[in-house]
Amino acid sequence: MDLSSQQINANKKQAKDICPQKPPQWICGDSREEIPKAPKADFIFSCPPYADLEVYSDDPRDLSNMEYVDFLESYKTIISHCYSKLKENRFACFVVGDVRDKKGYYRGLVADTINVFRECGFQLYNDIVFITPVGSLSVRAGNFFNATRKLGKQHQNILVFIKGNPRKATHDIIGQKED
Repeated sequence: MDLSSQQINANKKQAKDICPQKPPQWICGDSREEIPKAPKADFIFSCPPYADLEVYSDDPRDLSNMEYVDFLESYKTIISHCYSKLKENRFACFVVGDVRDKKGYYRGLVADTINVFRECGFQLYNDIVFITPVGSLSVRAGNFFNATRKLGKQHQNILVFIKGNPRKATHDIIGQKED
């Protein structure tokens, strides 16, 4: 689900090459709203905005436009909807990275994500560190470090959560009966 129809169209175009037989289902709308007719999902994946690190639009519903406290409240609503729409014994995966506030202190988005998922009924199952390509980090980090002694981020966290029993989920996915 995404507020941007342009993003959804780009996703659909990309899906034709990646998974033409069984493309994901996208819905244009606000993830904070309940979708009563949406079917239960086998898997939920999201790479949500990292709070206000990058502002995606001027739409007031856009999470990237919100103060952090409002972001977390909306984030919890979205994750709660994910829980209600995910089948029992299934996984949800969110890719997140920590961000700094206006004073330069880390907000704790990774920890907040884990806490919100737990509050909604999920259990943290895997925390994968994804090392992002170096690219221009070394160039950008030099001036940043000299001015503030802050290091640049070189990774994101891929957080995998389970609703239910991970053994049953695994067996359901690969089509085997549980031992």
